[in-house]
Amino acid sequence: MFDSANVHRLIHIDLKGAPPRISYFEKLIPLLVSHGATGLLLEYEDTFPFHGKVAHLRTKNAYTPADITKLHSIANDYNIIIIPLIQTFGHFEFVLKHDENRMLREIDLYPNALCPTHPDSFPLLAILIEQMMELHQNDSYLHIGADEVWHLGRCPRCQDFIDSQKMSTSDLFLTWLLKVTRWIKKSYPGLNLIMWDDMIRSIPLEKLKSGRLGDVVEPMIWQYHARKFDLPEGMFERYAAVFNGLWIASAFKGATGSTQFLPPIQHHINNHMMWLATIAEHKQQFKKLKGIAFTGWQRYDHYAVLCELLPVSIPSLCLCMRVIMEESFTEADHQIVSQKLGFSSLINVSPFPRPQVIEQGMNFPGHKIYIGVQMWSNFVCKYHAISNSEGMLGWFSDYMRARNFTNPVQVESIMNPINDLQQNLLELRNHMTSWMLEVYFEDTIEEWLGCFIDPLLDKLKNILEDCKKQILIGGRVRDYKKMDF
Repeated sequence: MFDSANVHRLIHIDLKGAPPRISYFEKLIPLLVSHGATGLLLEYEDTFPFHGKVAHLRTKNAYTPADITKLHSIANDYNIIIIPLIQTFGHFEFVLKHDENRMLREIDLYPNALCPTHPDSFPLLAILIEQMMELHQNDSYLHIGADEVWHLGRCPRCQDFIDSQKMSTSDLFLTWLLKVTRWIKKSYPGLNLIMWDDMIRSIPLEKLKSGRLGDVVEPMIWQYHARKFDLPEGMFERYAAVFNGLWIASAFKGATGSTQFLPPIQHHINNHMMWLATIAEHKQQFKKLKGIAFTGWQRYDHYAVLCELLPVSIPSLCLCMRVIMEESFTEADHQIVSQKLGFSSLINVSPFPRPQVIEQGMNFPGHKIYIGVQMWSNFVCKYHAISNSEGMLGWFSDYMRARNFTNPVQVESIMNPINDLQQNLLELRNHMTSWMLEVYFEDTIEEWLGCFIDPLLDKLKNILEDCKKQILIGGRVRDYKKMDF
């Protein structure tokens, strides 16, 4: 079903806000290939080296043209393909957040979707695609995104267009999609186009056929659930009747919560098992299967916080690839992948609830970050345990502290574990800074620490300051009747 000769296994690398150093790819790509990967699906957003009129889209630590050339060189050494991904409709925040491009929003307040009827939308998009293809001119595929186009057809210009053409919002979507894909196919003959499928799932067969959409693009059907997929009836049959090829997309991280920090691996294993069952159920339609993309979202969108870091998710990815390669998941599969990644025991596929014993012996690229995030999650659990302890709730509540009515004996019993936890977190912060520098640029490290470790350190600091204050006061008020209730 997923034989190397006919079906690609793409690893989706979501680069927005957390681009790994190219030196990390030099270590990562050989590992991915050894587990069955045949390609990378690179979602750049603002990490691409845009220039000229669109240089303002480029983030501080965007890749350089030399970086992308180097990445292609590494991929060529290991005989894998690279597919760049550029959004062309929805999830356009990295463009529309800028004041220079605000007029192209579908709704002025929201930077999510590009207005398809604004006269400047297509020229801007054409520049982005041209610049991307300059650095990907030898690649055979381009992924054009096109998922989750929220607020479609809501601006006055679009509404007037819809009314004048007597069309629906789905017609408007197809009109833009065909305009973009036909231009790309004409400009880059031989280039194969892929799109996310969610916006066309419920479009009738006749409409899909009438625009000859199947001549210009192939859908990538994404589903990240661990149970039976909730998809429109007859969708696979419609797709098979329209398109020359089909792709599917599973998830190995970034699909179970916008603030998730450790992937629930069993969920992702089950997601891949469900894909195997779905393909078996629709085997006639999936004779056109071109490949699978193992998606690994780094943020839920451009404005969301970082979720599971890529190195933290390598065990999940390798186990999921094993499921697809073997079309099953057995204890032997579990053991083989664990040993290949250097684990001294089986990879823990159920990392929650925390705290849990931290795994040992792994040696895959970025494994120190994997250890560090588990340490942090255990410390968070320790903090919650202290915060909900009898000592905190019974003798050191906000109410009692505000009235300086505390017992130094109880305060000291609270202060000691809080102080220990603070020291542990400060030590971990130093280690994570060093470990993450091997993989990421400084701004990614600053964000991760600022979102996860530093807020907890601030809470601990405030509690310790309150403890010291209460000890200094030292029981000057002993009669609760004298309190100013």
